[in-house]
Amino acid sequence: MAQLLAIVAILLYLFSTYRQLSTIYTTASTRRGDVFAMGAAATLLHGISWLMPVLQQGAVVFSLFGVASLIALVISTLIIVSAIKKPLENLFLGIFPMAALLLLLNLLMPSNSQASPQWGLGVSSHIVLSIVAYSVLTIAAFQAVMLLIQNHHLKHKRLSGIMRILPPLQTMDRLLFEMLGVGTLLLSLAIASGFIFLDNIFAQHLLHKTVFTLIAWGILSFLMFAHWRFGWRGNVASKWTLTGTGFLILAYFGSKLALEIILNKA
Repeated sequence: MAQLLAIVAILLYLFSTYRQLSTIYTTASTRRGDVFAMGAAATLLHGISWLMPVLQQGAVVFSLFGVASLIALVISTLIIVSAIKKPLENLFLGIFPMAALLLLLNLLMPSNSQASPQWGLGVSSHIVLSIVAYSVLTIAAFQAVMLLIQNHHLKHKRLSGIMRILPPLQTMDRLLFEMLGVGTLLLSLAIASGFIFLDNIFAQHLLHKTVFTLIAWGILSFLMFAHWRFGWRGNVASKWTLTGTGFLILAYFGSKLALEIILNKA
């Protein structure tokens, strides 16, 4: 049943993306209601399909694609909720296909690892904070990509296509720093909880993850300071955002890929 729901969610994610794309490359009126409804339905089915095995097994399996699918679920949920009042439909074009791909990979490559033990409150709070921080900062990365595209089109005076559905540049820039502010705060709390509740955050199997996470935090924190002190925005801010989130992706998925796929230590 969970697999069937996941397949339907994938199809809804992709069809919602197609409907949003059709508003860019055709003269059709914006189908916000259709796009939003299909995206919300896809996210709901995604959540149910992810939760069903957890309820059956009594614990969460923190495999590479299992966690990736969970992060995609959190990202989709956050963007759907945020899009109720903010013009974030442009982010659907990147987030929904990503969610569909990660959900498909989780279906095709199920984990062979044992279910995780029942964590204490402290470790559980660290895990939840980390996942939500990754999710918010991933949304910020997509926003940074859209901002780069918008700046490029404006620079070359291309005002058709995707430019017709994007909010004004100032709105896009403000949304980016709102997401960065929330994401960096959550990442700070996740790092602090890791130092407090994990036994040895600099243990050999966690060292590269910790170092990359701290580098990402340093880059994003400096960007927030530079925005406040020097007024950094636009392409410069977008590139720093992508660099910081890139290190964050390496921190988790790089280590999981090496351990579970390359070294086969899952």
